Amino acid sequence: MLKKMFNLTDAGQRAVYKSGVWLAIFEVLAMVPMLLIIKVFNTMFESLKGNDIETWNLAIYVIIGTVIVIALYLSYRKMYKLKYISAAEENATLRMSVMDKLRRLPESFLSKHDLSDLTSTVMDDIGTIEGILANQLTEMIGGFLSILVTIVVLFFFNVKLTLALCVVIPVAAIAMGLSDVVSGRTHMKNRIIKVSISDKIQEYLENIKVLKTSGSIEEYQFSIKKIMRRLVPRLVLFEFLAGMCVATAYNVLRAGIGIVAVYGISLLIRGEISIPVFVGFMLMSVWVYEPLSYTCEYLGAVIASKVAATRIKNITEYEEQSGDKDIPFGNYDIVFDNVSFGYEKDEQVLREVDFTAKKGEYTALVGASGCGKSTICKLAARLWDVDSGSIRLGNSDIKDVAPENLFKLYSIVFQDVTLFNDTIYNNILIGNKNATREQVLKAAEDAQCMSFIDKLPEGIDTVIGENGHTLSGGERQRLSIARAFLKDAPIVLLDESTASIDPETETKIQAAIERLTSGRTVLMIAHRLRSIVNCDRIIVLDEGRVVGNGTHKELMETCEVYKKLYTLQCESENI
Repeated sequence: MLKKMFNLTDAGQRAVYKSGVWLAIFEVLAMVPMLLIIKVFNTMFESLKGNDIETWNLAIYVIIGTVIVIALYLSYRKMYKLKYISAAEENATLRMSVMDKLRRLPESFLSKHDLSDLTSTVMDDIGTIEGILANQLTEMIGGFLSILVTIVVLFFFNVKLTLALCVVIPVAAIAMGLSDVVSGRTHMKNRIIKVSISDKIQEYLENIKVLKTSGSIEEYQFSIKKIMRRLVPRLVLFEFLAGMCVATAYNVLRAGIGIVAVYGISLLIRGEISIPVFVGFMLMSVWVYEPLSYTCEYLGAVIASKVAATRIKNITEYEEQSGDKDIPFGNYDIVFDNVSFGYEKDEQVLREVDFTAKKGEYTALVGASGCGKSTICKLAARLWDVDSGSIRLGNSDIKDVAPENLFKLYSIVFQDVTLFNDTIYNNILIGNKNATREQVLKAAEDAQCMSFIDKLPEGIDTVIGENGHTLSGGERQRLSIARAFLKDAPIVLLDESTASIDPETETKIQAAIERLTSGRTVLMIAHRLRSIVNCDRIIVLDEGRVVGNGTHKELMETCEVYKKLYTLQCESENI
């Protein structure tokens, strides 16, 4: 049950149960001094009545006390190690499993979740689960078991008083059970608002320069403040609803002490129980209800944590892209066969797209913005799956190929370059972790990176900051291209690969790319049509459809869309 609810491993679930059992042992042992107090009280009472009594000498009490203290220490030590160490290990395991799952999820999932939302799940939600494992669950299990043992023992002393002691427990349980019903939805909405606040703050930090220069920073801060203000009354509402259930259960349990007292006095008057039994039950009722009161509070926290557990499940149970591990390819031709696709339902981006990007050829995708060029590249690498039709690599549908095996065949350079806060060398090395330093330097040279690398204080070993913020847009893009050269994959996808590069550098990179295309399948997107006039094949797109397919010369004669785009660009460049 716990395994499914909180995404635990078998070892983690066992550790929670074991720590709960050891806590129960600790609490039962802690009850022994109270039983000794009752025995002493009974001895004193019998002595006052003038009855012969059997007393223990002080040594026996010392020995019993010493044994209890040692047993309490050992049981608590065992519980503590199980509870906190296993919780930390389970936290690390869960966090890594979620991150590994994210690695295997399709782009369709990642595009629907903001970075701050996923970060919040990996850090905050899993942190919440760790707190529940380390504290509330163990305390609840241990408290429940120790109370159960106590009640069973009390039945042997007096059934009626034990039943009187237990009569309020179902009422308190019902009150706590309503907590999820009453406050669960509010807690979920609050979590969504908190994520939206994180989104806004992240956006604020990422665009703070733009906000400053545009004079909009105060207005943006006010929008964040507005969301925060909206959250406050909802948090108060949640605390009120959840607290109402907890307080009801808590007070019902407190009322149980009064019930035991009143009913116990009536039994005492009728002579059905002795004074020591009555006093013992009064003491034990406090002992039983106190852990139950804490359990009510812990149960509220466990119920609240269901939101975090649900958010984690939304990731761990999301369907992965499937495929066989080993599928032989006849060649590396990319074939789009009647492909239609849309990021949202009823909003198609591509419509019945047919073309082939052949091995050893340079295939370019052109068209106005929003016509589907980038989408084609993403579908070719199976970052998304098509809605209808098929994409084949050689003789195999790419849906039958395990995504990670498919990615090994691609070198990809997209418009959005992602770099790490590391050295230039390590950023390029991502293309091929097994490459030598000489190969990395050769890739940097082929991508025309050495012209700016040589000017840096530590050369290729210079740390470039978060996402390469110390570099210009063109420099960052050239590093991304260097990765593709280093990977040396049979298929190369270039999405606006020269968008941020000056004409002189672009010419050099085009020459390097031409060397890279030898014997490979190359699919490239470019807005500068003059740079692709020598391509083996040009695919012209218009509103998600293929309206032209051929060489530059053929398209200038047969495709009005291409002719118009090329003419307009030539005129604008000649102005």
